[in-house]
Amino acid sequence: MRHPARRRRSSGAAPALVGALAVSLVGSACVGGDPFEPLVVPPPNPDVTTTTTAPPDYRGVALAPVEGTTTTSEVVVGPGSATVAGRVDGPDGPVAGATVRLERLVGDASAVLDVSTGDDGTWQAPGVLGGRYRMRAWRSPHLAAVEAQVLFVPGGETTTVGLVVERFRPTVVDLAVAPDPPPVGEPTNVVVRVSSRVVDDDGVVRAVPLPGVGVALSSAAAWSVRGSEVATTGPAGSATFTLVCGRPGPQPLTVTLAPAEVFPLAPPDCVAPVPPSPPSPPTSPAPGSRTGAPRPTTSG
Repeated sequence: MRHPARRRRSSGAAPALVGALAVSLVGSACVGGDPFEPLVVPPPNPDVTTTTTAPPDYRGVALAPVEGTTTTSEVVVGPGSATVAGRVDGPDGPVAGATVRLERLVGDASAVLDVSTGDDGTWQAPGVLGGRYRMRAWRSPHLAAVEAQVLFVPGGETTTVGLVVERFRPTVVDLAVAPDPPPVGEPTNVVVRVSSRVVDDDGVVRAVPLPGVGVALSSAAAWSVRGSEVATTGPAGSATFTLVCGRPGPQPLTVTLAPAEVFPLAPPDCVAPVPPSPPSPPTSPAPGSRTGAPRPTTSG
């Protein structure tokens, strides 16, 4: 005889069993294959080696150089909020009609601005940018500054700069002597060189040899000239003389260029000749040493 209560418990567990079977079927369908067949994992293959590849390191690789140029922004002088002004003075006072060159320096590059002086030697460059500047002045053909001024120009302000130029004589005479210094009583070669110095349009002083110029050499000091005292410069602008100095010390010379341009020159001081070294005394034999010819020996 069956019990009614036991049948009720069996009929209540059936829905739970059906739900569990449905979840199992869905999970098996996701991995494929028969949902009732167990999943088999294949064993590792001993013939297959698993390696890990690291990214390449290019830090030690030298790259071949590539030709090209580096471009930078162009350097300019203006427009800006600064003003630079001043005056150019020379040996005779303010210089009118001189050129003042302002170079604004940025690294290795520069920009140039040229302004001219007025009748009173003053000049002005308004509306420029601030920064580092190099400035110099000149007036061709004989006035120029020996050195340029380098200074910092602040923006929004007025900077005053005084520039000085020197006069370069159009004809220059210098000399060289050999031997140097000249010894007293011995012949000395004196080479007189004649050149012309001109300030070009960029303010550069250039020296040009002057050939075909008549040169006369004279002296009120202790020099005597061997040969002619007059010569003509060659292609290199030089003329050679032979002189003998009469006493030690400074002995000036005078060079006259045709027709009548006189140049005083100061060669190196004459020096007394070095006396010859006395002969070395004979050396004495050391004590106990044998000198002279060997004495004959006899046998018994």
